[in-house]
Amino acid sequence: MPELPDVQVYREYLDATSLHQRIASVDVRREDVLETLSARALQQRLAGRSLESTRRHGKHLFVRASGNGWLVLHFGMTGYPDYSKAEDPPQHTRVLLRFDNGFHLAYVSQRVIGRLDWTDDPGGFIEQHHLGIDALDESLDAGRFREAIGRKRGSIKSALMDQGTIAGLGNIYTDEILFQAGVHPRAAASDIDEPTLTEIHRQIRQVLQSAIKARAQPERMPEDFLTPRRGGDDATCPRCGKPLEKEKVSGRTAYFCPTCQAMY
Repeated sequence: MPELPDVQVYREYLDATSLHQRIASVDVRREDVLETLSARALQQRLAGRSLESTRRHGKHLFVRASGNGWLVLHFGMTGYPDYSKAEDPPQHTRVLLRFDNGFHLAYVSQRVIGRLDWTDDPGGFIEQHHLGIDALDESLDAGRFREAIGRKRGSIKSALMDQGTIAGLGNIYTDEILFQAGVHPRAAASDIDEPTLTEIHRQIRQVLQSAIKARAQPERMPEDFLTPRRGGDDATCPRCGKPLEKEKVSGRTAYFCPTCQAMY
């Protein structure tokens, strides 16, 4: 599922390709991807206008339209944007914006889990949907992080994935953050000491920034990262070389090294 680094890459992609161009038409091919507005309402709000700027919060991407309002993009498990002049848009295109210059921007979602929405106020949308602070927000310092996470019940992995506490972290990058910090994903959040919580906080920024630099592509990530090794039957730890293990933690498959990651 696209997490914060993926959505940041999508944001930069839209900034580089799709802004300041008049939208000639809006083709909604699957209306069930629209959260709170109809296909006709989306067409009325975007046709003849242009996309002017972007903002990201956690896994949500906000795109301001000229005039009033913001298009809200959530990419679900398989979603992504595609800007092209190709005659046929990608398979699984659910919404297509056609520009006057002959290019189009496709919202692609194979499994139709992602959603498009509309808001007049991103801040209000974030509050209404009970989203926590963005994981890369400068105001999320170590003290604020320790206070929020240290009082959570359950595993540290589930605490980090709680979008109401910190927005943007999902299954893959919580595993990476915990691997880099040397913490087992099933460790109880309330049992982790203050220095270790501080290290987890430091690794959140380090891991996310490294993933964005790698364009969220596992093969481009640092050699000491766990992420490129996920999923392989013979995957080994990049530190000690021993086999990685996987198990369900809070309903998600967690990858970890039982030797390098402490349970506390």
